[in-house]
Amino acid sequence: MPHQATPAMFSGAQTPIALTSVHISEKSWLGRLQARNASATLPHVISKLQETSMQNLRNLRDGVEAEHIGNPNSDAEIHMTLEAIAWEDARTGTTEFDGFVDECLELFEALQQEDGYLNSWGQRQADYEHFSDAAMGHELFTGSHLLKAAVAFSRVGRGERLMSVATKWADLVVREFGPGKDGYDGHAGVEGALVEFYRETQNKDYLETARAILDRRGQGKLRSGVLGPIFFQDHEPVREAVEALGHAARQQYLDASVADVLAHTDDDELRKALVARWESAHLTKLYITGGLGSRHFDESFGAPYELPASRAYAETLASVADVYVNQRLLQITGNSRYADAIEKVFYNALPAAVGKDGVTFFSSNPLQVRSRQRDEDNNRIERAEWLNHSTGPTSLTRLASSMGAYVATVAEKTLSIQQWFDGSIDLPEQIGEGRLVIETDYPNSGTIKIRLEGTPVPGARLRMRVPAWCEKHSYNGRSALVIDGFFDQPLTEDFETTLEFHMPARFVFAHPRVDAVRGCRALLRGPVVYCAEGVDNPQIENLVFHTEAEVLPAEDGELPLIQVPANFRRKPQALYSRTMVAVDPDVRTTTLVPYHTWANRETSPMRVWLPTV
Repeated sequence: MPHQATPAMFSGAQTPIALTSVHISEKSWLGRLQARNASATLPHVISKLQETSMQNLRNLRDGVEAEHIGNPNSDAEIHMTLEAIAWEDARTGTTEFDGFVDECLELFEALQQEDGYLNSWGQRQADYEHFSDAAMGHELFTGSHLLKAAVAFSRVGRGERLMSVATKWADLVVREFGPGKDGYDGHAGVEGALVEFYRETQNKDYLETARAILDRRGQGKLRSGVLGPIFFQDHEPVREAVEALGHAARQQYLDASVADVLAHTDDDELRKALVARWESAHLTKLYITGGLGSRHFDESFGAPYELPASRAYAETLASVADVYVNQRLLQITGNSRYADAIEKVFYNALPAAVGKDGVTFFSSNPLQVRSRQRDEDNNRIERAEWLNHSTGPTSLTRLASSMGAYVATVAEKTLSIQQWFDGSIDLPEQIGEGRLVIETDYPNSGTIKIRLEGTPVPGARLRMRVPAWCEKHSYNGRSALVIDGFFDQPLTEDFETTLEFHMPARFVFAHPRVDAVRGCRALLRGPVVYCAEGVDNPQIENLVFHTEAEVLPAEDGELPLIQVPANFRRKPQALYSRTMVAVDPDVRTTTLVPYHTWANRETSPMRVWLPTV
């Protein structure tokens, strides 16, 4: 069995290491992100919930007649935050948020109906038939996060009261939606939550109900209105759908749930369809930053290679859900491409969604902002302290708190490092006793030192992921064989090694079918995507960039800036002409910053894709 304190607790080709066994130092890049989450983001989120979603519960308890605050799934924001608190407790042992947890428990216990129903939006409507608004009511989706929060608390040894509430709700779902029943939710997610609940309780009713709900999907039964069935992934059964379509976050929640069910079944049709949708999303519809969803109208995937930079929706929630899809597929298959996909989100989409202050957020994440662009509710050019639909910030908190659960896996006598960080890993019992120490300032540099402090079991091995972006690498100063994306070496008592992933700045083209960025290139260094901002580069929209780059020394705690020479375009004589506009011969120096840092200084134009000479 896997270690207890981890999401997605199952053994496939790989088993996750408990986040309690992973110690990410606060001097590392991931560690600073976690520390900011704990000290700033999580307290801020709780304070905002007290004004919004928690007030819905208090109004219901006190019989106050008031409009529901937020969306129908507002309770899910509370549940996500509870899950974040549980993982933060496992990570640091904090008791800072216990008052919030106690208040939630008291409200849940006071408001839960006898049949197990618990939903402030559904309960405030006296004449509402529960679960009747399957398309947009989000009741199963909302409750799915109650289950996940309860499982998280159970795995850190504090779950008795919340598990009692969640069990009543899960049993209601079994009665209403189990085998032989009908119906499903417009926003997938309950299926995977039920599987997690099965893993925690060993009650197979939850697994069978999850499978039954998945099997019903795609029948076109939801009242889809102007959005259409594709928006809800209700156009085709999950075993037949091979393209990522519709609302991007819904698709990723669905596929995380499919992976959860797949982990406990031998269903080849389900597996093939899931992998096909993953390849559709990641090989033809993924932004270079790890964002998903190119259309604003319905927050959806577009056609293959439809990836506009300035109109990217790239919802934060979709990228968070994509991490869950990739982690489950990594555990099921062991394929390193899923770890590479997680890394892309960790260093780009995830940190871009929250400001350096830890208390301001983006929901959509464009790759270009134009001069005089309006700041719209669903297309912001400035981060906001709170959002009308705040599952983005609350999802960020739970992923950041649980990040240690995504960095390493184990299979028999082999330990695999999937994500790089500065810190240590307590050896799982089947690997030996002691700890593996990792010293690095990745992704500032690609130098990684690893040593074993302890005693491995005979035959133990260590696999160290070589990132897909890395074109030149060394193991103890020499070239070494990379097997399935990993250095694979015996783990001996005197084990000590130095890895070097060479990290030059590199310019990349998009696929020729990505019409929106033809004639442009993006600049990356290691896993980090860079962008140009108008605050550093006046008249950015008239610049044409060279494809040379100088990496500047990094300031303490920051990633390096990169300087790129550029020319101004000469003013064209006409809007359209038969010749290309010439550029001014004078070369000037531009400064590019990591994409995840944009919009932290002042509002200005920004672009990831750079017109090049």
